[in-house]
Amino acid sequence: MTLLTKSAISALIAFVSAFMLTKPPAPTPDDLQPRYDTVYEGYGQPVTVPSTSTTAPAQTLCGQVFNMAKYVGWPVNELSTVVAVAYRESRCQTDAFNPKDPNGGSAGVMQINYFWCKPSQYWPRGYLQAHGILNDCADLFNVETNLRAALAIYRYSKGWRAWSL
Repeated sequence: MTLLTKSAISALIAFVSAFMLTKPPAPTPDDLQPRYDTVYEGYGQPVTVPSTSTTAPAQTLCGQVFNMAKYVGWPVNELSTVVAVAYRESRCQTDAFNPKDPNGGSAGVMQINYFWCKPSQYWPRGYLQAHGILNDCADLFNVETNLRAALAIYRYSKGWRAWSL
């Protein structure tokens, strides 16, 4: 993950806050249909792949992240930052996955690194499993589980260090 400057964070928060001022429209059945995306791999030719992402607008997806973050217990004063991070990391898409991150990748809206759910010397079952947050790394694709995991990591890290803010 790249480091964000304070001005970039402020800009993201302002951008996401603009989404929160109006109630997002409910997604239509067409919004939830699979679509095809063009993915550019390196400097080569574009490759069209089926996308498991929804075509719901970011406004709707980020609104859902905001509401779920509030529901799972994120501090109210951190909600806009949660949404800004979710937008930066995954465009608020629950099925986002980055296989290039170390330890097997990063998953979900907050792009939780698999480091947190893989066995280690200190956590034989995995940190998040030991704390009863999930059963395995695949659970990170559930938005509620992902935001609960992010909150646990936020508390463990005493802030946003895990996201390099």
